[in-house]
Amino acid sequence: MAQQHSGPTLVVLAQGAQNLDDVETFGKQDAYLQLSLNFNNASSFQKTFVHKNAGKAPVWNQTFSLSLAGEPELFIEIMDEETTADAVIAFAAIPINQVVYAPGGVMNGVFGVFTPNGKQQGEVNLTLTVYNVPGQNATPAGPPQIVRGISHISEPHQQRVKSLKNKERAADVGSVAAGGLLAVGVGLLANKLMTDNKKEEAARKEAEQKAQMEREKFEQDKRRLEEEKANFQRAQTGQQTHSQHGQEQHQQQQYQQSSHEHGAGDKKGKVGKDKKHKKEKKDKKDKKGKGSGSSSSSSSSSSSSDSD
Repeated sequence: MAQQHSGPTLVVLAQGAQNLDDVETFGKQDAYLQLSLNFNNASSFQKTFVHKNAGKAPVWNQTFSLSLAGEPELFIEIMDEETTADAVIAFAAIPINQVVYAPGGVMNGVFGVFTPNGKQQGEVNLTLTVYNVPGQNATPAGPPQIVRGISHISEPHQQRVKSLKNKERAADVGSVAAGGLLAVGVGLLANKLMTDNKKEEAARKEAEQKAQMEREKFEQDKRRLEEEKANFQRAQTGQQTHSQHGQEQHQQQQYQQSSHEHGAGDKKGKVGKDKKHKKEKKDKKDKKGKGSGSSSSSSSSSSSSDSD
């Protein structure tokens, strides 16, 4: 039986990832994915199981359900489980509106993910489905096909990821100190932090510009689709109006032709009646004239007889 959803809901099937950055110094990464609609609330994150020794291509195939309350984006983080503090492998923000506008409100997408310093590295495969969201595309979804989805860097989210990365580094410093190499380890890590911070700042600016370009392109594509839809609707309306006008003209022409033929028939009939009336009048007159002539002849004959 299909699961029922009483309110707006986003269902996420986390299938897996590929081509991820390798943050493990020794061995293979033990990767898991965590996701949330509000990255500021650490307790709101839901997590997959840890795929041990997954390396750069973990597989999870786990489903999660998140209640929507107008949140515009889904935030994902791919982590490497460690004995101290877990390391960030990649992260991304995924706009939910692309799922709302997808046929049937379903999207089987491949989304690019980013390293903490803003470099795009790897992809994650998610099947996203929305239920009971106002304005969602009601067109029935066809056979599931993988499409390239839109993802980007949210700067506040990136700040959280960097904080997680710093915690992981601090844990590494503690491990070095426990091994009796505190001074050397702290110095090396301090230098590495300074170098990494400079690289991260440069990468962040570049990533922000790229993310802005992607958002602008998405909005342009959206406006273009809306304009094409409006033009199509106007063209349909114009064709219907032209067809209706043509029918009205044809009906008017038929009416005028019928009226003309009827008028001509009445006129012809009237002329025929006038001719018939004149002929009857003439015949009557001629008959009367003949009758008068006959009477005169009879009177003359009678008078002649009397005289004899």
